[in-house]
Amino acid sequence: MVDRAVNRTALPGRLPASDDATDLVRNSPVVDLVVGTALFRDLDADRWRAAGLNVVGLTIATTWPDLGGSLSRWHFRSLGMPASAIGSNMAIAGWLIERVARWCAESAGELVIVRSGDDLGACLEPGGPVGILLGVQGGHVLDGDPSNIARLREAGVRMFAPAHVMDNGLVGSGTGRSSGGLTGYGREAIAEVEAQSIIVDLAHMSVAGIEQALPLLRRPFVLSHTGLTDASGGRSRWRRYSPATRNIPASLAAQVGAAGGLIGIVLSTELLGGSSLDAAVRTIRLAVECASEEQVAIGSDMDGALKMLIDVEGLPALVDALLSAEITSESIRRVLGQNAAELLGSYLTTTA
Repeated sequence: MVDRAVNRTALPGRLPASDDATDLVRNSPVVDLVVGTALFRDLDADRWRAAGLNVVGLTIATTWPDLGGSLSRWHFRSLGMPASAIGSNMAIAGWLIERVARWCAESAGELVIVRSGDDLGACLEPGGPVGILLGVQGGHVLDGDPSNIARLREAGVRMFAPAHVMDNGLVGSGTGRSSGGLTGYGREAIAEVEAQSIIVDLAHMSVAGIEQALPLLRRPFVLSHTGLTDASGGRSRWRRYSPATRNIPASLAAQVGAAGGLIGIVLSTELLGGSSLDAAVRTIRLAVECASEEQVAIGSDMDGALKMLIDVEGLPALVDALLSAEITSESIRRVLGQNAAELLGSYLTTTA
């Protein structure tokens, strides 16, 4: 019921698209930095393969900001998580990671967790498996122990976001109560994440947290899924989560790009500020203008409890809209996945 209620699409199904757009998707690496499937529904790898996806960032989180997280626990139980796994954030993360690993094991080689450069290379080959980039959102997953970062890496995690939708001991969230900056613990955790060859993800951080993190980063990083307040920055009267608090200013996106970060553009209608392809084109164009075409990617947040503009089958229609807006094929190819593939390739070692 939760899945049906929250995971909806404004423009569902395969939309009309030109041959040029369809060919561009087919002949480009396609990477989506953040998809929330593991948290809400069973995986449908056939749709991903049919749509031409090469790598999908499957993200996990271990609690929501509701009644101390009590509703999260009931939600996880609905996925089949045993009560014994709900004793700690790390135990919840372990069960969710195992869930993804089971999907891969049962896929007859159609899905693979990307642990190394070799895995990534195989997924980018024509006819290769769909790669799963395991990510975690929310530093509370560590249960206060930075040594758990190494445990997450051993389990296959290759992307880590210190923040999620609420404040934690590492950093304030843009949608949190205080929206504060990095703590000393957060700085320590970021250094350890980089030391463990895990990609730092600045998504969900407060503006102050992002600005304080940028000088600390020594390796390629991402801000995996966001909109821009300059394109959609409305504030809600009823809740902390709104485009004004969840998106980032274009000026900050420019700072992230200048520091070498990759900005994933979300496909949520709320965060894009509209239910038309033009809304996505507006945000992607603005991101490219302020951060350069080499620093923009797709981080749709599909299946992540937000109404999406399109589902994965709608990518050719989005590309068609970008072409109609006179965005070049090379720029579109980069946003679709080349930029993300290059960042991952620079980060992942040859072997696990």
